[in-house]
Amino acid sequence: MVYLKIKRQDESREWYDTFDIEQTPGMTVLEALFYVQEHMDGSLCFRYACRGAVCGSCGMLINRVPRLACRTQVGIAKKENTREGSGDIFVAGQKSESGEENEEILIEPLPNLKVIRDLIVDMDSFYNLVDSIKPWISSPEEHPEGGNLMDPDMRGKIEKYTNCILCACCHGSCPVAARDDTYLSPATLAKAWRMHLDPREDDASRQERLDFVDSESGVWGCDLVYKCVAVCPKKVPPTLGIKALREQIEKKKEN
Repeated sequence: MVYLKIKRQDESREWYDTFDIEQTPGMTVLEALFYVQEHMDGSLCFRYACRGAVCGSCGMLINRVPRLACRTQVGIAKKENTREGSGDIFVAGQKSESGEENEEILIEPLPNLKVIRDLIVDMDSFYNLVDSIKPWISSPEEHPEGGNLMDPDMRGKIEKYTNCILCACCHGSCPVAARDDTYLSPATLAKAWRMHLDPREDDASRQERLDFVDSESGVWGCDLVYKCVAVCPKKVPPTLGIKALREQIEKKKEN
């Protein structure tokens, strides 16, 4: 058996419901939520799509750690301390003190985003932050004959940041986003660095983006605590991108 303690929320109140279900081999937290919804409480709301850690829709807090429900095994989460009652956000599961399965998993919505209902958060504010840095290439209309060929080493550097699936787990773990809703977020700044690296981008657009993130709501607001790097399910390193953007801004100002 496994006990799911799930935070519920509607327009007027917040509460926790506990459901005990039979664990099956290989069951994920997302599958456990489906079982509750289909057999025990059809009113439970959560978001999902691909079920394969590609879309990022099922990002939520599991034992106070931001992660994807489709990728988190019930058997592993059961061995962790649920950290119930803690207001902190953690970056990795911590085994229970006894070292044995505690049979309970604490599930809550992602922090730093408005809750619409139960485990569903409003992603509009997060997507608006990402869109604010114009995450697209402003290349000239005429392209070089043979296409825009890219150096393999540069492609590797860019690919590290292209893997972002916009799940907002980094945003949910970020202490700056928790205290400042104007902060651009780790995902946005990682994408800004990805666009800055791209050799197809024109210089004017690259400089415009640098100027935009050169603020306390941008790269200078980051606490450099690396929580975003630790929780990213696709191993994107936003903090490294933020540090690189800072260096580029300082370099431009010196010249």
